[in-house]
Amino acid sequence: MRKGPAARGAGADEPLGFVIASTGNAAALAFESALAAEDLLPRHFAVLRGLRDGEEHAQQQLASSLGIPASRLVGLLTLLIERGLVERRESPADARVKLVRLREAGRGELEKLIRLAGASEERLTAGLTAEDRSELRRLLGIVYANVAVEPEGRPVRAW
Repeated sequence: MRKGPAARGAGADEPLGFVIASTGNAAALAFESALAAEDLLPRHFAVLRGLRDGEEHAQQQLASSLGIPASRLVGLLTLLIERGLVERRESPADARVKLVRLREAGRGELEKLIRLAGASEERLTAGLTAEDRSELRRLLGIVYANVAVEPEGRPVRAW
């Protein structure tokens, strides 16, 4: 597991970006720990979620939509394919294009991972009311929208 800065004792004068980064790192570590039971990483969860509609997706477009470099997506997909969770094939229209989709086993695995994520979320949001959780999601959505796109209009690399 990764180690990162901690937001312990963050005062009102602490830069908000540092507090968010520190909190995000701790939350990511907790999420990573929850998924470890299935020997998968949060990136695998992101790929499975990205394919949850059951449709075929061009591998390059999937990488772009998830903010995962295409070269890194290949390795993630390889493991998911080996486990029978995802399938990949050449596009009939263009052999250079690889199409990927979630298999039924992948859907079951995603449901299991979502349950594990729920347990992680309980720990993450302990002490918050349902209204607090809703407000936190709303505020984090605003913060994310503010920084999720680079000045040139490209999505920020998430992974």
